[in-house]
Amino acid sequence: MSSTCPGFTTSFTEAAWSRTRAVVRSRLSTAAGAIETSEPMTDTTHPLLRGLQMIAHRTPRPQPFLDVGSLPWDDQAFSRHFLRTATRSQRYTKREMTLLESCGLLQPGRHILDIACGGGRHSLAMARRGAQVTGIDLGPAAIATARQRAHKAGLPVTFVQGDVRHMTYDAAFDAVTFIFGCFTEMPRQDAEAVLRRISRSLRPGGMFVLDVYAPEFFASLDGEQEWWVGQDFIAGRFPQLVLTEYFYYDHEKTYARRDFICDARTGAVQTFGVSGQSYDLPELCAMLETTGLRPTMVYGSWRGEEVTADSTMYIVLAEKAP
Repeated sequence: MSSTCPGFTTSFTEAAWSRTRAVVRSRLSTAAGAIETSEPMTDTTHPLLRGLQMIAHRTPRPQPFLDVGSLPWDDQAFSRHFLRTATRSQRYTKREMTLLESCGLLQPGRHILDIACGGGRHSLAMARRGAQVTGIDLGPAAIATARQRAHKAGLPVTFVQGDVRHMTYDAAFDAVTFIFGCFTEMPRQDAEAVLRRISRSLRPGGMFVLDVYAPEFFASLDGEQEWWVGQDFIAGRFPQLVLTEYFYYDHEKTYARRDFICDARTGAVQTFGVSGQSYDLPELCAMLETTGLRPTMVYGSWRGEEVTADSTMYIVLAEKAP
């Protein structure tokens, strides 16, 4: 990805604004009709340009957890839009289930808790393999969709709308999965508290599976910007111009992502952001150990590859202490 609007800077000079107008016109004219405007795009009257000027004066380099918060997971509309536009395909599910089966997690009759279950992608796949699954997610639309899918498939999966930071299960599960979730999208103290709740929810000898992106993955995105034209994203269905940008802070291993979504019809701008705390592998394993979860296996991808210096992801399997 690269910045396609080089005029967008904090010190917004007239020359930079002129360059930006030219780039925006070019982007819109080549969008294959994705955005149609009924009024001429003059320098001061077109609402899209007014919206873009608002984006231009954003905070140049935000601080994670201070200037950028978290996504509104419990909002009905956002939950619906996110589920529609940001759900992984079933080809990922097959790969993930293959690795979980090879690790012995998916045994018939096992009680499994699927954290951040979304629309039930993993929960339903595990239930089809004979597991007794409970899925928990903060998103109301995600849980409603998961329940509908389970009913349609005839699968006895329990779906709970709730915050993993407040769950109170006691030795109720043989295994817990936290896959493609938001583990790193919490401050460190919250993540440690969640691990303690996960440990509490597992029976002795129970298995925990967690996947996270490595710090190197987030570091590789630092400073990246992407402008794109579309009709459907996390703010809803309407003609829009979107700026997505990424930041990483090496000393703290924290990161942030911001999405500025400009409605091409009105110029109204909606901002979404997420902050996160990444962990290197020794740090992550130490956190697990201190919360009663002993790491037993680590993979560098869902293909079952070993961890190397080039790995951008860790899949960690841990066991609840007896």
